[in-house]
Amino acid sequence: MEFRVSAPGKIILYGEHAVVYGKTAVAASLDLRTTLEFKETQDQIIRLSMPKVRLQINIPVADIQNNFFNDCCPKFTDDHENFYLYVQKFVEKIGYTNLQQKLALEAFIYLLIAVAQVEGIIVRPFRVSLDSALAISSGLGSSASFAVCMAACFVHLSNLQKNKASIFSEHELEKISRFAFNCEKIMHGTPSGIDNSVCTYGSIIEFRRGVTLEPILGAMQMRVLLVDTRVQRSTKAQVDKVGDLKRKYPRIFDPVIDAIDNVSKEALEVIRTVRRLPGVGGEGLHSSYQQLMTLMEVNQGLLATCQASHSSLDRICAEAKNYGLAAKLTGAGGGGYAYILLLPDTPNETITSITKKLIANGYLVTLTNLGGAGVQLHTP
Repeated sequence: MEFRVSAPGKIILYGEHAVVYGKTAVAASLDLRTTLEFKETQDQIIRLSMPKVRLQINIPVADIQNNFFNDCCPKFTDDHENFYLYVQKFVEKIGYTNLQQKLALEAFIYLLIAVAQVEGIIVRPFRVSLDSALAISSGLGSSASFAVCMAACFVHLSNLQKNKASIFSEHELEKISRFAFNCEKIMHGTPSGIDNSVCTYGSIIEFRRGVTLEPILGAMQMRVLLVDTRVQRSTKAQVDKVGDLKRKYPRIFDPVIDAIDNVSKEALEVIRTVRRLPGVGGEGLHSSYQQLMTLMEVNQGLLATCQASHSSLDRICAEAKNYGLAAKLTGAGGGGYAYILLLPDTPNETITSITKKLIANGYLVTLTNLGGAGVQLHTP
C-alpha cells in the first residue's frame, strides 16, 4: 500500500486584524505545498521522517498498540483535553530535542490515534515522509497544511483498509478539515478555522469567525510575488497592539476596523464578478485587477493606521507602485510577508526586474499562484 497526499499553504488577501473582531477576511490557497508520502512496511516499526523540523524517528507498532488501544486511553470524541494530555505523555516518552519536534510529534500521534478511533484504522507498520515548500511559523499556514496532509493520509488509509474508494468527497473533506482544526489547537491554542479550511478546500475563501466559510468556487487563479521581509514578528504582540489602540481610541479605530471589513466585502464582489467574465483577457479583467490593486492599497493604508505595518513592508509597497503594481502585508504585519499582485499580462521582464530589486534590498521573493487546488490524493 503506497500513496502520496499534498495540501497547499494559505495567505490572507484582505481583512487582517479586522477578522479578530468578527469582520470579513478573504484568504486564498497558496501554490506552495506540503507533501506526505506513505508506504506500508513489514518490520513492525512506524518510521517518521520530517526534514523540515530535522526529525527522523522510529516508533515500535507495539508501543502504539499498548498505549492507545486499551481502556485507559481517553476517547478523542468524548474528552478532547484528556485525549491530548494522553498523547503528550506518550510523546514525552519518545523524546525530542526542541519545541518544533515536540509539536510535530504530538500532531502526528494525535491525528493517527484520533482517526484510528473514529474511523477504525488497524495500525500496522508503515513509513511516512513529510516535507514542505512552506517556511515554518511564517504566517503561510504551514502547520495547517501539515495537519491537513496527515488527516487526509489517515482518512485515506482507513478507506483502503475497508476496501472503499477514496476520492476525497465533500463529506471526507469536511472530516479532514475537522480533524485538522482540532490538531491546530496543539499549534495555536485557539485557531480561527481559516487556515485548515483553505488548506483543505483550496480556492479563495470568504471568512468570518463563527460563520460557515464560503469557498468561491471557480474563482480565478492569480499570480503573485510573495516577499519575505525576513523581519521576525509575534502575531500575538501585533494583535494585542491593535487591540490596545482600539480600546484606547474607540471613536478612531472602530471605524477603521469597519473600513477594513468593507474593503474585504468590495474585494469579494470583484472576485465573484471576474468568474462571470468571458475568456482570460479583455478590458473587464484588467479593470477588475485594477480595482483589486486599489483595494490592496486602501487595506494597507488602514493597516498602517493600526500600526501593523513596518518600514520593510512600506518599502515593498513603494517598489511595487514604481512598476504600476500594488502590494500589501499578509498576516499580522510588523514584518513577515507581503504579496504583490501581478496583472495577467505583466511581462516576464517586469517580474524579473522587480524581483532583482527586492532581492538586492535583502528580501526573499517567490513567484507563485493563489486560488489553486486544496488537499489532493496522488496514487502511484
